[in-house]
Amino acid sequence: MAKKAKKTVKKAVKKVEVLKSPAPKPEAPKPKAPKESEIKKHLEDLRLIRRDAAIIWDEINDKNLSDEEIRELVRTKNFGTLLGEIS
Repeated sequence: MAKKAKKTVKKAVKKVEVLKSPAPKPEAPKPKAPKESEIKKHLEDLRLIRRDAAIIWDEINDKNLSDEEIRELVRTKNFGTLLGEIS
């Protein structure tokens, strides 16, 4: 009788499916907040002290320009001293 019980237990174990928890879904990367431009911050501080910084600040104030675009604007205005300071 013990052999018969062992066989039924083995059959039952084979029939039982092991349920696994589903693999966790990889999280989608969160959208990065736009990084505050260091050049724009620097120009904001300088605009009260230097006229060239004030001119550039007036042009970029409400625009969403990258650091490289701001540098190019300073180059086109021929503000070499300011360009050296913000780079």
